[in-house]
Amino acid sequence: MRKGNYINKTIQYYSKRINVLIPILMLVLINIICHDYFFRIDLTTEKKYSISANTKKLTEEIDDIIYFKIFLHGDLPPQYKKLANELKYMLYELKAQSDYIEFDFIDPSSMKNKEYQLNLQKELYSQGIVPIPHRNYENNKMEETWIFPGFTANYKTQEISMSLIADILSNNSDEVIKKSIENLEFLLMSTIIKLTTKKQKIGLISGHGETINEKIKSFKNNLKNHYQIIEIEAINGQLNAIENLDCIIINNPIYFFSEKDKFIIDQFIMNGGKVVWMLNGTNANMDSLERKNQMVATPIDNRNLHDMLFNYGVRINYDIIQDLQAASIPIVTHYIKEKPQWTFFPWTFFPVSNGSKEHVITQNINPVKLQFPSSIDIIDNQLNKIVLLETSNNTKKLSTPAIINLENLKTPPNEGDFIGGKQNIAILLEGIFSSVFQNRIPLELQNNKDIDFKEKTESENKMVIISDSYFINNQFLKGNALPLGFDKHTGTQYGNGTFIFNTIDYLLGNEVFIQVRSKNIELRLLNQKKTKSEKKYWQLLNLLSPTILILLIGLLIRTRRKYKHRRI
Repeated sequence: MRKGNYINKTIQYYSKRINVLIPILMLVLINIICHDYFFRIDLTTEKKYSISANTKKLTEEIDDIIYFKIFLHGDLPPQYKKLANELKYMLYELKAQSDYIEFDFIDPSSMKNKEYQLNLQKELYSQGIVPIPHRNYENNKMEETWIFPGFTANYKTQEISMSLIADILSNNSDEVIKKSIENLEFLLMSTIIKLTTKKQKIGLISGHGETINEKIKSFKNNLKNHYQIIEIEAINGQLNAIENLDCIIINNPIYFFSEKDKFIIDQFIMNGGKVVWMLNGTNANMDSLERKNQMVATPIDNRNLHDMLFNYGVRINYDIIQDLQAASIPIVTHYIKEKPQWTFFPWTFFPVSNGSKEHVITQNINPVKLQFPSSIDIIDNQLNKIVLLETSNNTKKLSTPAIINLENLKTPPNEGDFIGGKQNIAILLEGIFSSVFQNRIPLELQNNKDIDFKEKTESENKMVIISDSYFINNQFLKGNALPLGFDKHTGTQYGNGTFIFNTIDYLLGNEVFIQVRSKNIELRLLNQKKTKSEKKYWQLLNLLSPTILILLIGLLIRTRRKYKHRRI
């Protein structure tokens, strides 16, 4: 009996210790697994904690260490702490896809070596990471520190710097952080692409009166983030002028194209080159209108491009589309103590297009604001034609020449005149392109031995034709170019930038940019007014709830003991 009792006690002894060890061993095992494999369950509606399949694929293809140094760390305001946390989660998810992703979070304001700290801060500022002041009040004292919301990324011998703050005009910090969080995946992905791939080349063509100046500064600056931009001052019949480019942009030409220049562009297309045409049908523009309050709009019919466009399957008309679905512009209606008073009127010459929901270029983008667009006719040929931008049904066409007067704004438009139906503004062409110069090579080039003439493309090609060039013009505030598509008068952010960048990305086969750019995150913020009014209620609830819960648990245990005692 004694031997049996001894064995039972021994079993009980070791069983108790095994029961203690099992959870410990499980915790150790879980930690080992979590160290090697990162995962999290994303239960959000918009999958804001999940990176796209394309980003995962891109990360898996990295062949050397990319080291991120993030300078958003330390004692941060809640909204910036949220941004830092979202970035940390995303980097962990990228690291789970590739062992070549490494990162550290650094607080540039809390270093022991003050000289090094100051030099680092100066360097970050010079690299475009603009510091934001943070004032902290404690014990009736105000301490000011600087937040550097940005990072550097190193790959082999390269280093680039990026700001984490979205380029939007808003005084609402929550709105800025929301947009910044939305941009995180796109920012990281574009950083990886910049470091690991050779930039595709885009040529901005000039020499025919094209607009490539400060009016499109915002457009060019954004384009430089992903592509190498080359300004072609003039083709001038040089066969090799554009042959090494991947895409060319022809924006608002107003002068004659020689047959040589047309031939070079045509053969560029036959060899697989992509083209974005932004061609106004008329010379109507706001600069002329604002100076004199009225202008005479006339056709632009001297470019010598009709045959090329007709061959590709489109015709840009010499009219101006007016649309009841339009943006508003400010007009001085009266003065108070010599101060002008502005009133906003819908300007039918500025149609607002929602874009096609059927195509990746225009899915999930804000409406696009256009200026004096012309209608585009589609001509039947072998190419596939997809309408990207069109007007509403409530339109009318203004034939040119015509007088446009701002005073007409004060008279409401007659809706009965706007029965023209939907009008095409931007069209995507895809398929096998045929040369417009079949059997008619320009005489001055016929005997040139360097010409390798192609009658058609070897594989499917694509181009986009837009009957408005002004939609990529940026506004200015105190001499600074505003973000593309932002209207400083109404504070509206139109989808102009997203549309044109999506268009270029699509033509160049970079649809991954489009998919990530279109990602939208709903930041669920507290109602500040409601929070303030219910503050005491929630404080009391948070204080009493744990106490009540403990009392209930104690009461339950006591009741259970009494019940067991009665049974015994």
